[in-house]
Amino acid sequence: MFLGWYDPDKKKPARDKLTEAIARYAEKFGAAPITCLTSIADAAELAADKKAPDLRVQGVPYVPRWTFYVGVEDASTPALAVAA
Repeated sequence: MFLGWYDPDKKKPARDKLTEAIARYAEKFGAAPITCLTSIADAAELAADKKAPDLRVQGVPYVPRWTFYVGVEDASTPALAVAA
């Protein structure tokens, strides 16, 4: 189950957007997410940020910029391919 989070504020760092998405996921589902799917650009920004939340972040080409899908992959669904 994933929660989609979109924040187009260019002045706010990706780590803050991801932190907000994680908090909303925990509020809504009562558990912490373990993975995040986001754009390749946002994933690169998070990888370079030492203050970014400790979460598995995966950059994929089909997620638009400033969009974060946080959650837990279902065991019944196949794993998503990692963008190279």
